Amino acid sequence: MTLPLLDAAALDAARVPPLRAIAAIEAALAAAARGAAQQPHPPALRPAGGGFFQPLLAALPQDDVACVNWLTYHPGNPARGLPHSGGLLILSAFATGTPLCVMDGIWISHRRTGYVAALAAKYLAGAAGDVALIGAGAIAMFAVEALAALGLLRGELRVASRTPEGAARFCAEAAARLGVRARAVAEARAAVEGARLVVTATSHEGPPFLERAWLADGALVVLIDRLRVVTPDVLASAARIVTTSRDSLAGWGFSAEHRVQLLQEIIAGGRPSPVAPGTVTLCDAAGVAVADLAFAALVWRELQAARA
Repeated sequence: MTLPLLDAAALDAARVPPLRAIAAIEAALAAAARGAAQQPHPPALRPAGGGFFQPLLAALPQDDVACVNWLTYHPGNPARGLPHSGGLLILSAFATGTPLCVMDGIWISHRRTGYVAALAAKYLAGAAGDVALIGAGAIAMFAVEALAALGLLRGELRVASRTPEGAARFCAEAAARLGVRARAVAEARAAVEGARLVVTATSHEGPPFLERAWLADGALVVLIDRLRVVTPDVLASAARIVTTSRDSLAGWGFSAEHRVQLLQEIIAGGRPSPVAPGTVTLCDAAGVAVADLAFAALVWRELQAARA
């Protein structure tokens, strides 16, 4: 058996518009909330040095597709001249188990992550206002792309990164690729203060830095990088925490007082649940296997249709 092996260039050729990808992911998350998808909690292998191997597993029986996205992270790899992250996604027919293709799993997961963050903003953000972006990597660009496609970039976009040069490059690329006007700022606080939507997409591994005093009342904070950037006072003062996986919140210092909701259930309800005035909402936009599957299946169908 010879399976198609689809690298980044092959997947780019599908040219799936962000709005179609977002719609497919949105439908899959709603299906998961209704029990119409299978998505076991992923196990993990943990080598020395803080890395991991993690298989994201999902099935959408009604669409006759299933996948495993075998994701890896090895933070010491750049010193060896290797990428720190990798992934291989195997897409199969669910009813028969017939393998359909192997894809670049990082290509899928980077875009999926940005698109899920934008979906969180669609359902949870309150009044329109300025947007702060902390972190200026590839995932952040896909989040901005999705926010722009959904019409959610209505105020100033302020970008802070590890270096001023990185933030400036990001703003220039956003303008060239997406027609988005953004302003680079020197520090995270300068980006966050006054913003109604804050998106964090960092590789930060130091102490938490996002302070409650920086956040405007009515702000939504979407955490692509999980909760490691959030200080205890932000956690304690958040009116609610929305997540894609309650299991993913383990170990972040939560207590019974925290109001936790699943993003999938809010999406399945079909109505926005915006930040209440005078409060702050946190959204832990962790990776979701059914989102990988829905996006991968859409890309595969587009490539098959182009060959027909």
